[in-house]
Amino acid sequence: MGRAPRSPPFFCVKKSLYGRTKARILFGTTGRTTVFGRRSLVRRAFLRILWVALLLALSAAAASAQELRGRITGVVTDHTGAVLPGTAVTASGPALLQPQTTVTGGDGTYRYPALPPGVYALSFELSGFQTLKREDIRLGLNQTLTVDVQLQLSSLQETVTITGESPVVDIKSTTVGTNFTKELLQDIPNARDIWAAMAQAPGFQMTGYDVGGSRTGTQTGYQTYGVTGQNKTLLEGINVTEGSDANAGYFDFGSFEEMQVGGSGNMGEQSGVGAFLNLTVKSGGDRLHAQVYYDYVGDQTLSNNVPDAFRTPGGVDATGFKAPTIIDPATGQRLGLSRGNPITKQYDFNVNAGGPIKKGRLWYFASYRDNNQYKTILGLPGEEAQSQLVNKTAKLTYQLSRSNQIIGFYNERSKLQPLRDLSLAIPVSAANWQNSKNRPQKIELTSTLSSRAFLDVQFSHWGNYFPLYPTQTKSTSTEGVPVGRVDLDTSQQSGASDYYHNRTTLKPQISAALTYYVDRLAGSHSFKVGIETYRERRSFLRFEPGNIYYRDHGNQTAEVDIYNTPNEGIDDAMATGVYIQDGWSIARRVTINAGLRFDRYKLGWPEQSFTPEQSAYFQPVSTSETTVADLESLSPRLGFAWDLTGTGKTVWKGFFGRFYYNPSTDISSLENPVGQAALRYEFKDLNGNKLLDGPQELGRLLTTIGGAGFVKVDRDLQHAYGQEASTHFEQELAPFLSARASYVYKSTRNGWAEVDLTRVNAYTIPFPFVDIGPDGQRGTADDQQLTLYDRPSSALSTRTFTNPGRIAGVPAFDGTYHTVEFALNRRFHDKWLLMTSFEQTWANDFRGTTTGTGALDVVRQGTSFLWQPNRRRFGPQESSFWNYKVIGRYVFPYEFGVSGSYKLQSGYNWGRNTSVGLPNAGSESVLMEPVNANRTKNVHIVDFRVEKGIKIGRGGKVTGMMDLFNALNQNPIVGFRTVTGPRFKEVISVLDPRAARFGIRWDF
Repeated sequence: MGRAPRSPPFFCVKKSLYGRTKARILFGTTGRTTVFGRRSLVRRAFLRILWVALLLALSAAAASAQELRGRITGVVTDHTGAVLPGTAVTASGPALLQPQTTVTGGDGTYRYPALPPGVYALSFELSGFQTLKREDIRLGLNQTLTVDVQLQLSSLQETVTITGESPVVDIKSTTVGTNFTKELLQDIPNARDIWAAMAQAPGFQMTGYDVGGSRTGTQTGYQTYGVTGQNKTLLEGINVTEGSDANAGYFDFGSFEEMQVGGSGNMGEQSGVGAFLNLTVKSGGDRLHAQVYYDYVGDQTLSNNVPDAFRTPGGVDATGFKAPTIIDPATGQRLGLSRGNPITKQYDFNVNAGGPIKKGRLWYFASYRDNNQYKTILGLPGEEAQSQLVNKTAKLTYQLSRSNQIIGFYNERSKLQPLRDLSLAIPVSAANWQNSKNRPQKIELTSTLSSRAFLDVQFSHWGNYFPLYPTQTKSTSTEGVPVGRVDLDTSQQSGASDYYHNRTTLKPQISAALTYYVDRLAGSHSFKVGIETYRERRSFLRFEPGNIYYRDHGNQTAEVDIYNTPNEGIDDAMATGVYIQDGWSIARRVTINAGLRFDRYKLGWPEQSFTPEQSAYFQPVSTSETTVADLESLSPRLGFAWDLTGTGKTVWKGFFGRFYYNPSTDISSLENPVGQAALRYEFKDLNGNKLLDGPQELGRLLTTIGGAGFVKVDRDLQHAYGQEASTHFEQELAPFLSARASYVYKSTRNGWAEVDLTRVNAYTIPFPFVDIGPDGQRGTADDQQLTLYDRPSSALSTRTFTNPGRIAGVPAFDGTYHTVEFALNRRFHDKWLLMTSFEQTWANDFRGTTTGTGALDVVRQGTSFLWQPNRRRFGPQESSFWNYKVIGRYVFPYEFGVSGSYKLQSGYNWGRNTSVGLPNAGSESVLMEPVNANRTKNVHIVDFRVEKGIKIGRGGKVTGMMDLFNALNQNPIVGFRTVTGPRFKEVISVLDPRAARFGIRWDF
């Protein structure tokens, strides 16, 4: 007999309560339903255990997110190596409201399962032995340090103090990342934001370049070991991730106690395959501490790095880049480029204070920051783009009892950008006015239940209020705002933007975790059970001037989009993640970290309705409460850490993990009938006025744009996921100095995207097309003949959000990434620090066809799946990128400090694209060459700082600083037009020039 057919991996379907199908994702393939059926006894038992553990946790006591803390463990022995039960171990340090004491167990082991990051002293006391003190132990965020000690016999009461032997290698966990301590955050020249810090960390490749804060108010994209997206950000344990991977706010840099960025080996706390960003805020202390910071950059402190070739109107450099088209509005004459896009002026004012309300019992911390920048836009003389970021932070820490603590936290972040996205391709009329706010807040409870158990529970709320309004009205009004249009041949916009909105996202959330230690069970175990649950509700108002947008080819209007605006759609994403994991030390030198995570995402919307203004094209809409996807998944994580020598100085780590995607409200909004959509028609401009005068000027309906019911979410949607397999070797080379070599494999599988099910395989009509080549001239040697494909005009549209690989003839949306990395880290001690790394990534994935045209955009085709065969004609594409970075600091006598940073990043691969007008399908942007046909220039950025500190007695310490960013005044072209035609390779942006920043910091 033949083999029974295999059912699809990780997927089965059952009916939901509302009669809709429900996607259920299981771990493993379902080749035998008796093993992995949806009624699997193993799976049901596992979930029951998790829920029981959760209920026990919530009923016992309250606590905070354990990721905000670190762990210290070790074994106490005598001079013969025999373990010493009953030894009293006391931890003390500025980060603790009160010292904490524990006692070693029968195997001589002691543990501190949850200590705030900071510097600690450990005291070991046992009758008949010398008291031993270990000082200057630096514990980082989410780190596990092993501090073993040996006590000597003593007939006298004496104490031995050992200073400066803090472990630098974590021999217990599999997580690999970078901890930014105060020295890295405060004493290295950077833009004072988390993206500037990430640019200095191993494992991260930035997709934009910051020069001393040049990207203030605009997040810098990044890749983590090749993967873009599916990141998670915790601020004080609050999940402030916007959508599936972004950050919605900008941070109070001066308030940070520590920041951890990790991209490999993440256990159950992390849901996605991307980066894990973990930020904790200062807490005050038993003594008053305060800091006042101010810095300034101005016109007089900036250089000019415009390449000489572009100072002449119409100039072209040796590599074919063209001077931007700048027209003098008074004379109509074309001008040369006189300035790039430097900062015009910027200041950053940051003040904070913390101390006791009641010593040893109640601490406070408060902070305020105002970071305000004005920036020149290349090719737009007289226009400045402002970005002002204001932060207000407050935190209270109260010791309820010796074992229980409560923490309250509130942060308000605002952002003002009156001309968001302004660039040579996006004029003032098409820019956006933004004045957004962001409010994370929490109540957190912690409880040390015993020497073996720690419990934490956190109740939080995150709100994000994000308007993008017309620059003319600064409101939802479109009165007097011209209709918008874009030239498809150059990507040049005019009139209004095509994306105005007012978006509000509210995310109430609860997280809890219980850690319990068990000894002498085939080794020792650190069990952890955790849960996080939230509801993300997004209210999304969209509007468009005239409810219309034009698409031109040069001087001819080719297509027109008619919108169903204004409307305000509401979408919900209910998320629950439950995990259980065990750190099993099967011997003192080997730890196995194993875990399982269960995730459920329920996506839909509540009852709502609206009436579009374009009533001739759209009917009133009313919808009932609807669930479009209910995804469940079970993902394994398994790793090991092997202390090869038994000294705690050499460790080999390995890890495998699966991570299912966070879908967010982005998916349900595609189908929600109350949402933005448009009908794209051929435009027959009968009177040549380039404006739609009535339905008689409309040709065929080409396609629908946006959601609002024009897209259906596949009710059999399978849960996209990523995987990681990695190995790391780390060695302590000297006290405070460690080296690491790593290989990280990451993949994304079964990705989801929009596909038109009836049209995707209907592109069967050959369409001969002549690519006129980079020179933009027809009939020259660089022309090439291509065969593209059109579809029948009668092919109906069935736009569906699904897993493309499930459709016959369509490839799966998969990506594969291989990275090798070498890193060296010398923690700050004895007046100096050093951190350096090199990484190389090889990628194979699907790429988009177009590149950004904003003033801060970097030319690269990002990861994207485009269902039209012409637009993915090269299939998954090979690309590569690498970077080297080094930062260092040295403090000379008399409080004179020098620090520096050097970042060398490879340019990105890119391909030339053309807007092709197909007779039936309309305009499609198509790559004329693979993305690895070209690479932008490598980018070198050298920054350094000199500073002088002066102590003023009881008044604390005043430090004067001078930072020099892009010290070599490098000027690579980072933004340009990639569309074939007369403006191909026309410059949009150059790396920001050398900038000197002067600052002062007063600590007291």
